[in-house]
Amino acid sequence: MQNNEHSESNRFRKFLQEKGYYIVLFLCILAVGISGYLFVSGAVSEKKSLNEQTLSVATSAEIPEDKSSSSGSKPQQGEKAQAQKPTSGSAAGSQNTADTAAQTPAAETLSVRVWPVSGEQIAPYSMQELSFNATTQDWRTHDGIDLAALAGEPVRAACSGTVTAVYDDEFLGTTVVISHPEGYETCYSNLAAMPVVSAGMRVTAGDTIGSVGASALLESASASHLHFAVRQNGESVDPARFID
Repeated sequence: MQNNEHSESNRFRKFLQEKGYYIVLFLCILAVGISGYLFVSGAVSEKKSLNEQTLSVATSAEIPEDKSSSSGSKPQQGEKAQAQKPTSGSAAGSQNTADTAAQTPAAETLSVRVWPVSGEQIAPYSMQELSFNATTQDWRTHDGIDLAALAGEPVRAACSGTVTAVYDDEFLGTTVVISHPEGYETCYSNLAAMPVVSAGMRVTAGDTIGSVGASALLESASASHLHFAVRQNGESVDPARFID
């Protein structure tokens, strides 16, 4: 029996001597394979974990931005309505003010106290439509009214004021201009030469400022008259508006 055991031991030793190299090589290869597998698996797991962490961080970073844009840059519904829609009280107040202004007529501060001459009107004010001019034989505007008066008849200031100009107009002849409050002026044309007033003089309604003449070349074909005009801030207005 001992011989058998000794024989088995020799065979095993012989087997190891003959095949031991291959066994060791196999074990080394197996160990390298297992190590490589474990290394690759660990790397893959680590990469996957890193990707998941990166995605989580990116998602976390985007969430505050969305909240900020929805609450900061975008106005709330109530704020937008409050900014764009005026209150009914202010709108009604503005409308009432506009209606009141539209219904209230402009106050006339100029009032003709004295008729400049005794005659009737022979040619009306006509700035909105053309009227026939007998001297030029054409149709044109007329910035005043013509009042019938004999040559030499005294011409009186229609209302109180200050004489601002005395001059010879190319078309309307000798002219006296008197200024009044609120930018009004009364103008007296077709006067005789040498009026009795000069620029800077203060006159009262009814004071004589000159006499009727025949100096208006543009109206020389008309009957003897005074050309009477009213201006406000340089714009012609109808003198009939200011006659009491």
